[in-house]
Amino acid sequence: MSRPARRRHIFKRLNTHYRLVFIDDTSLQEVASFKLTMRKLYILFSSIFVFVIVVTVAILLLTPLKYYIPGYAGGSDRREVIQLKRTVDSLTDLAAAQEAFENNLKDVIAGETKMKLDTTRLDMKRVNQEAMNNLVPMNDEIKKGALQPVKK
Repeated sequence: MSRPARRRHIFKRLNTHYRLVFIDDTSLQEVASFKLTMRKLYILFSSIFVFVIVVTVAILLLTPLKYYIPGYAGGSDRREVIQLKRTVDSLTDLAAAQEAFENNLKDVIAGETKMKLDTTRLDMKRVNQEAMNNLVPMNDEIKKGALQPVKK
């Protein structure tokens, strides 16, 4: 079959009339009868499909059911989630800092310091001499002070 012939066959089949009859089994009486074509059935089912989708979307968007859709949240809810996330992050950082402090304190108390120790010793004579020099003025300073006239 060529293409145009195939097309004509499809359109002819869409326009062929069929009769749908409902018969009662007990009395064999005709209850309902419909004269349909394939095109009418296609239009009917397409319309029903579109109607069901429109009703479903309307129910979801116009009722509180929309809050159960993942990712749908109002502006205030989103701001609240962001604020709570920041709070959790800062509390996590604080807990980590406190844990590090406790571990360092335990190490210091146990004498297990991980830092390099200061091994240079102080010369106590030199330290005491420097302290005394800071308390008592040097001889040169005394001479300079004596030579200057006293200001009244």
